Amino acid sequence: MEKVDKPKRKNLTDRIKHFTPSWFAVSMGVGVHISLFHSFPFNGGHQLVLDIISTIFLVLNMALFVTLIAMTVARYTMFPHIWGRMIHHPVQSLFLGCIPMALATIINGLIIEGHQKWNLGGNRLVYATWGIWWFDVGLSLLSNFAIFHLMVTRHPHELPTSSAIWLLPVVPSVVTGTTGAIVAGALVDISESHALLTTMVASFMLAVGLLMSFFVLALYTHRLLLHGFPSAGLLVSIFLPLGPFGQGGYGLLLVGDLYRKLLPQSTSPDSILAVPGFGAALQAITFVFAFMLWVIGIWFLVPATIVLSTSGRPPFGLPYWGLIFPTGVYTLLTIQLGTKIHSTFIHVIGTIYTLAVFCMFSIIAFKTIIRLPSGEIFHAPCLDDAPLAGICNRDLEQSVRMPNATAATTAAATPGTFTPPTITDAREDAFARELGFQTVERTWWGRAEFGANPEE
Repeated sequence: MEKVDKPKRKNLTDRIKHFTPSWFAVSMGVGVHISLFHSFPFNGGHQLVLDIISTIFLVLNMALFVTLIAMTVARYTMFPHIWGRMIHHPVQSLFLGCIPMALATIINGLIIEGHQKWNLGGNRLVYATWGIWWFDVGLSLLSNFAIFHLMVTRHPHELPTSSAIWLLPVVPSVVTGTTGAIVAGALVDISESHALLTTMVASFMLAVGLLMSFFVLALYTHRLLLHGFPSAGLLVSIFLPLGPFGQGGYGLLLVGDLYRKLLPQSTSPDSILAVPGFGAALQAITFVFAFMLWVIGIWFLVPATIVLSTSGRPPFGLPYWGLIFPTGVYTLLTIQLGTKIHSTFIHVIGTIYTLAVFCMFSIIAFKTIIRLPSGEIFHAPCLDDAPLAGICNRDLEQSVRMPNATAATTAAATPGTFTPPTITDAREDAFARELGFQTVERTWWGRAEFGANPEE
């Protein structure tokens, strides 16, 4: 048997060159555990221990976020031409939306642990995080509209190769809206006017993000009905729909509580905000919508879990970090719903979800850490010369758009028998070669089947 050479170890320059925005999903995965441990429903009288663990995650996430920002600045300073290739990449550019979401998890931690638990900095910390939150609002809106504009005007798209990754530019508004509700909760005791302003802006962000998410999810559901689940290269993205549902529902519950506290307002008697009972009505409405989002999330969670557990898993890489944050925020919604209706059963479900998310996080973090010394985890698809890099180049996009390269479905025509069809296209073949397999095919219900590698 011929000896296979090991991949060359990447030096610091190569790691900076291949550093992609998808690394901010790591910060999101770390940051969501701050709220998970703080909100753990069955603390057994050890809430202090859980808060210490949450604080450790906060410090770790802050150090990680600063490192990721430094790597990003270094990348586009040392290799400015990469910015153009990245921003026109139909997948990598979407991960820019992870930056405001990662920052939002730090803001959450500063309020939940830094202010509410440890009372660090007093009101100055609250107003400092409030200022950072306004900056995060700007980043989220920029992600919503600027990146979406690029998707419409610059990125080539095909329905058979679409995935839930399209949610990444629009979900930051949902995340930032929820963070605004957390900040507003800390402002209530300082300034009700500032708290109400923040709550209303948070409501606006939640509305923008959720509505745009529904538009994207309608296309994604259409894609699932016609072409099944994504192929191996994007298989882990099937959990991303849990993000807007979980974070949106959690944010709605927080906003509803704030309206109950802050309304009615007596400063403007003629305003609708001065109507007696208006705050309680808004709280009831937000609860109903949050519960609906939780139920819809189950509809996406169950088949996604089945498909991922029964399909051949692609080789490990950064996309696996996309599993942590969506499932984490969906867990937060579950716990918050259990708290609202005092349901032990839902709290048990939330506890199981929390333990499952932490187990996934531990495994993915371990696999990431052991790949850091060699640098193999640093990989920028838009810089490759491999077929997958054709996403950056016009050649592969033109070949994908050719009639003979469109999705093809085959089924056995033997009378009395039925064979589930498989769906393949040029982009899936590119992913297959990138992953080291000859082909990647999917059955009609979404199971990924890997073809044999002829070199083995």
